[in-house]
Amino acid sequence: MTVDPLVVVQILVAAAQDMVLALAVGALACSAMLERQPSACPATSAALGRSRLAALVLLVLACGLYLWLQAAVMGGTPFSEAGPVVSAVLTQSHFGIAWSVGCAGAVLACFGGARRGRTAGWVATAGMIVYVAGKAAASHAADAGDFTLREGIHVLHLSATALWAGSVIVAAPVLWRWNSNAAVSTEATTVASAGPANRVAFCAQLSHLATVALAVVIVTGIYNATQDTAHLTAPLLGVLYGRVLALKLVLVTLAVLLGGYNRMIYLPRLQHTAADGGPAYRDAQRSFDRLLAVEAVAMVAILVVAGVLGHTSPSGG
Repeated sequence: MTVDPLVVVQILVAAAQDMVLALAVGALACSAMLERQPSACPATSAALGRSRLAALVLLVLACGLYLWLQAAVMGGTPFSEAGPVVSAVLTQSHFGIAWSVGCAGAVLACFGGARRGRTAGWVATAGMIVYVAGKAAASHAADAGDFTLREGIHVLHLSATALWAGSVIVAAPVLWRWNSNAAVSTEATTVASAGPANRVAFCAQLSHLATVALAVVIVTGIYNATQDTAHLTAPLLGVLYGRVLALKLVLVTLAVLLGGYNRMIYLPRLQHTAADGGPAYRDAQRSFDRLLAVEAVAMVAILVVAGVLGHTSPSGG
């Protein structure tokens, strides 16, 4: 089966959109968790703010590139000649309406991401939700129409996925930065002893957040899969959509196992050894961080496969 090179590029751009959205959501979530720490590092919070804004700007740019690619695919024209088709796509197609909603949400999120404070955070959150709603309206979930239960559940699924994946992906470098700051710290003993406690509290919040987001991802994902494959007459693994879905499920299972092991084994060890901050605590900390880093890699793979799945017809095409 020959695949149009423009469609391949579309899939890559869609995966990039999922990635930068997850990074923006993860940066926002990690910032909120750090703000709850009594001695959070201002430099880390500032770095997260910059990362969130950069991700949102990239999201807007990726939206524009995706529109151009979609116009080229729908118009059957080369990439360089798709300009005249863009206007028609925007004004005469359902995709154009959905794209406009999503892009408006991404721009709104940028305005919120460019500022600091709780209000700005809520503006960024609202913008990202609007973006996700536009994305859902342009997906398989909108086959039965807009403002349906299926489309609403897909919005919830995409949002929970971004929160689950993004919080893990962003938390991995946050904890690495935290460790680096601790390694060069010459603060007083009281501050040093507060470090492990704050770090463990952050890890516990991350674990709880990821667990709740994962539960939503699983429930909504099952619903989406049953809806997408309801009309299949061939065996699920006999069509491309089924094979891509199976790969995604394998990666999700791997991420769940990694996160579950961290939550059940290393997080309790961190909590039990944080008081003295001795070798046992440092060993548990390194193990937790390594497992989190592997989980973050699995999350990146999940987002890439999700981009492919979103461009694969459930009917077996």
